[in-house]
Amino acid sequence: MKNTRLVGLSLLLFMQVGLFSQQAEVLPRRAYFGVGLEKHEIGARVFSVGSGSTAAGVGIAVGDVILTVDDQTISTPEAVVAAISRYRPGQSVRMEILRDGERRAIQAALKPLPFEEMKNASVEYSSVVASPGVRLRTIVSVPVNPSSGRFPAVLLIQGGGCGSIDAPFSSTVAQPGVVHAIGSQGFVTMRVEKSGVGDSQGPPCDSIGFKEELAGYQAALKFLQAHPSVDTQRVFLIGISLGGLFAPLLAEETKVAGISVYGTLVRPPPPYPGRSDRFFQEFSTVDIPAAWSKVATRVQVLHGEYDVDEVTSRTTHQSIAAIVNTARSGSAEFKELSGLDHCWSRHVSLEASRDKCGQGDVVPLLSDTILEFLRAVGR
Repeated sequence: MKNTRLVGLSLLLFMQVGLFSQQAEVLPRRAYFGVGLEKHEIGARVFSVGSGSTAAGVGIAVGDVILTVDDQTISTPEAVVAAISRYRPGQSVRMEILRDGERRAIQAALKPLPFEEMKNASVEYSSVVASPGVRLRTIVSVPVNPSSGRFPAVLLIQGGGCGSIDAPFSSTVAQPGVVHAIGSQGFVTMRVEKSGVGDSQGPPCDSIGFKEELAGYQAALKFLQAHPSVDTQRVFLIGISLGGLFAPLLAEETKVAGISVYGTLVRPPPPYPGRSDRFFQEFSTVDIPAAWSKVATRVQVLHGEYDVDEVTSRTTHQSIAAIVNTARSGSAEFKELSGLDHCWSRHVSLEASRDKCGQGDVVPLLSDTILEFLRAVGR
């Protein structure tokens, strides 16, 4: 399967303008090599080259096979990522590639990863401290209409994986796509990376516990509410998949205008690869139904018709709405989105969706439905 992760780690410093941004320390930006890689029998084959990237600048071409990085033999795309991730922008990396049967040496000075751009909004890169020694990358978008004063705002609480949500090259898909759809429509939006992911500093994401991840979202929500462009009475949470479990816990501590969750669970998750045992052990002690029963705000509970896993089923989502409505009648609404899988792509049938999460048609149904809720509650 193709590995589309872009290679790199950056040291480009990005300074924001104004009193608010000056109060937050700047987090170093990583770099990227700028290739899409797939497994090859003798190394890692390049299947795409990013425009303006380090790789493009030194003439890397589709079909090249990376054999070594600084004399380290390469056997997988992941090995390229690991080898180059030790570098900073401006530093040079040596590679040996195979092209048309000929071995060639390449010397490349790494460029920094570009920043995202968003339609109708400016994008600010900053950071928050989640705990001592853990500084997390934040990405905030602000509508470009200065005459509108303060804006309603949304904090994305991302899914349970350890992938980056900083997406300068793929901002129209997956979780960044949802954020861009909302941010382009007059809302401040905020994302926060997990520990050790992307530009973030701290222990690797796959080693941290539930409490450490929660601390990151707590710091992000506090940061968002203090932002000078945000109307503090209209701050919303959007929880995707596992992120939906963190939403009621945050709302217990901090008043929010509303919560929208999609593809989520009603209880802590069973263990799965890529997260620490401690993460699941700590999570197992949390009473999520009790947290939902204490939520004193409007709640939108969304489920994809073809998201049929037992822990994220239709029944699970209906039970969340029922818990909220038992405590506060009429506060929660359940809605099923036709044809969508867990990754909110659309399929023609349940059978066609099996084992193809995210591989169906890309449609705006999820973001449109969330926007409808945000506008209705936040007006």
